[in-house]
Amino acid sequence: MEYQFTNHDFLKLLYVLPVFWITTVLGYRRLSPLRIALSTFLRTFVFLLVVLVLAGFSWKEKSKREISAVFLVDISDSVTQEGKEWMWDYVKDVEKNMDKNIKKGLVIFGGESKAITPTLMEDLKLDNIDEEFMRLDISTDRTDIAGGIMATLGVMPEDSSKMVILLSDGNQNLGNVLKAAKMAASNEVKIFVASPPVRKESEILIKKVNVPKETSEGEKFNIRVVVENRNDTAIKGNLKLHQEDNLLEEWDTEFKKGINVFDFPYKSEEKGFAKFNANLNIEDTSFDKDEENNSKVAFVNISGKTKLLYINGAENQKMYLPEALEDKTIAVDIKKPDQIPNTLQEYLKYDSLIFSNVSKDFLNDGQMNLIERYVKDFGGGFVMTCGTNITAEGGYSNTKIEEILPVKIIGGEPPKKEKKTRLSLVLIIDKSGSMLGKKMLFAKKASIELLKQLKKNDNFGIIAFDTIPYTIVELKPNEEVKKEIIRKLSMLNADGGTDIFPAMDAAYQQLTQKNSRVNHVILLSDGNTRSIFYQYNRLISRFQQANVTVSTIALGSWLVNTKLLKDIAKRTRGQFYQVTDIIKLPRLVVQDSDFFVSQSDFHEEHFYPRINQGSQILKGIYEKQFPPLKGYTITEAKEKAEIPLVTNIMGKTDPILANWRYGLGKVVIYASDANARWSSKWINWLKFNKFWSQVMRWSMRDISKADYDINVKADDNAVSILIESSLQVEDDTKLEVSLLTPDFVGDGQKLTLKQSAPKRFTSELKDINPGIYTLKISRIKGEKVVDLKTKGLIVPEKIFAKPLEYSSHGNNVSFLKNIAEITGGKYNPKKEEIVVEEIETTIAKDFAKYLIPLAIILFIFDIAARKFNRQMV
Repeated sequence: MEYQFTNHDFLKLLYVLPVFWITTVLGYRRLSPLRIALSTFLRTFVFLLVVLVLAGFSWKEKSKREISAVFLVDISDSVTQEGKEWMWDYVKDVEKNMDKNIKKGLVIFGGESKAITPTLMEDLKLDNIDEEFMRLDISTDRTDIAGGIMATLGVMPEDSSKMVILLSDGNQNLGNVLKAAKMAASNEVKIFVASPPVRKESEILIKKVNVPKETSEGEKFNIRVVVENRNDTAIKGNLKLHQEDNLLEEWDTEFKKGINVFDFPYKSEEKGFAKFNANLNIEDTSFDKDEENNSKVAFVNISGKTKLLYINGAENQKMYLPEALEDKTIAVDIKKPDQIPNTLQEYLKYDSLIFSNVSKDFLNDGQMNLIERYVKDFGGGFVMTCGTNITAEGGYSNTKIEEILPVKIIGGEPPKKEKKTRLSLVLIIDKSGSMLGKKMLFAKKASIELLKQLKKNDNFGIIAFDTIPYTIVELKPNEEVKKEIIRKLSMLNADGGTDIFPAMDAAYQQLTQKNSRVNHVILLSDGNTRSIFYQYNRLISRFQQANVTVSTIALGSWLVNTKLLKDIAKRTRGQFYQVTDIIKLPRLVVQDSDFFVSQSDFHEEHFYPRINQGSQILKGIYEKQFPPLKGYTITEAKEKAEIPLVTNIMGKTDPILANWRYGLGKVVIYASDANARWSSKWINWLKFNKFWSQVMRWSMRDISKADYDINVKADDNAVSILIESSLQVEDDTKLEVSLLTPDFVGDGQKLTLKQSAPKRFTSELKDINPGIYTLKISRIKGEKVVDLKTKGLIVPEKIFAKPLEYSSHGNNVSFLKNIAEITGGKYNPKKEEIVVEEIETTIAKDFAKYLIPLAIILFIFDIAARKFNRQMV
């Protein structure tokens, strides 16, 4: 016997004994020496006993661990009735030959697991539970060996030597059995495996087509087709492998007895679902009893790189943003505004959308509703950069796009102390002899149509010219012009020569007297003029300095000076048009005015943006590093929006960069452009790529914290899905699942979930047709969605013909052997081999239960000795 102390430090209390003796002797001087000696001895002994208890005085004793054995029996439908009877007899036989001191238990499993004996016992009394075993309410259309192994771990004591006797055909189709086997091995559990004998039959079948459930775009993987020949001889036949309708490989071969494996390397090229079909044809059908199992289908979900959809609204301008965003992990698809998707399915391919200066004219209400749904309900990102195409009136104001933005796009007058008129516009009409007939008629019609487009306080004027200018309508507010325009235009007739520049000078004089944000001239002429060239250059320079734009419309195609008219438009930042069909003139004039009227909704002036608040988007970028901008669209921040960048150039705080969460998605607006017009200094900025990369990464769809394994099962009456989550659903969180149809119409079918295990859910799919679907899986805490995942779901036609459990025949021997090897057990062992090593353990037994009562008794004797002495005195 070996003794030990578990708390040695308490032995140091023995140093106090001399002090204890002195105080005892001095405290009892009235007692006789014999009594003092007896009391001191008793107290010393009590003190020693207390110190020994505190120091953990104990002895070590060797003993053998208790042995626990659990029978794990497969009752799924893939096991024949004869196989089940064989397994039950096997359990009885092995249990009878086991040592009676071994604690035994019984767990059965199919799609779920159930412990028949929740606690282990020395005698299972199997004859008493035989009928209950056959009647248990467990789904048998699936085989979850992993769940069964985990159930056995829950019934065996931790401090015992543990073994499991697994009886199964090994046709696992639910759960991760290898992971469960490794967990059993880590808990020192040996698994012995036995499988029922297989009846010989004339059969050859495709056992499985192995592909990964998910892979990434561009990755290579092997498609493995496993053919099992259950005949006693080799069979000639043909095996074909298709991807959809494309033949990938064909094997004309002789299938040897047993397992035959065929591999085909495949590279995943395109994001989405890839469907693979394997088909087997046998020359002599007498060796193939069941032809239904001669074909198998497998699906792979190919996930692409992070994808962004970039819609470029700035035509004929170089795109800088896509180059800044594209790297090894991000792919950018670039499309024109007329290619904006029309289905939700197309939007869901992307993690975020970028609208770069995209005019509202390219979007219909249906597309804007889809974008709002993509962001709000599916967590997609949306980024808008502004520019001259982004306006309030006639633009995004009061649309679904503005609803999801963190700002309101506003037009009209900028809020400065000095009020400015929105627009001053002068129409210059050539009245020379070349304008006779329809040209003059439609020029007048264009004047009237143009007037209708302007706001009440916009300034409008008309100047006609031949060799000298004539002010037909003086530049003044629209309301005043309306009263006299018809009368004034009626007096306008075509005759005389042509001199453009005096008329342009007259327009310049009138425009510079007005205080307008936008000053614009529309010139209708054939471009033939007699002014000398140096006068032209001087005049154009004055237009440029005053920021007056001139659009020129060349009338006709014969004897037209298009070179001059193009040069005027180009140098004053206007537009050039040529009209050969004079009937189109009024519409063209209105179109040009619409473009330049929209310029009043943004502000162009050199300024530096400043940081308003901290943001993840601006991480690592400081205020002094920002280059200047030349312009921005005027917006107004909404409540709860984050405004990282602002400017005060207009006399109030205007957002330059704003972001917020909208539903499940995130939205960013950048009030300037991403092109050279307003951001010419930014595109050469060293942190341009970093800034836009951080904007886009912030906006992208959140990565779900959970993953889900989705399986479909079917019988004659119903189709169900099984959802296994990688994370447990907490008590204050619920899981909501919606099934979206292939065309994504409506909100989809909300599924009623039944929880069958901590991480496992099932739901019946009613009236479901074969096809590709999307599952929207949401974790909801309170009323808020805290995690969202969309998963593809394929219901193939084949699944209705035969449930998965019945597609397996025979025993999956290699699979069962693997389980035994991982845990140190054995496959098909002899009865005497089903043993675990009896491990000796050392148990420390504490003396405290003896020492404390002894100390109490001695302490009582000490008191008695002292009391008795006093009574004698």
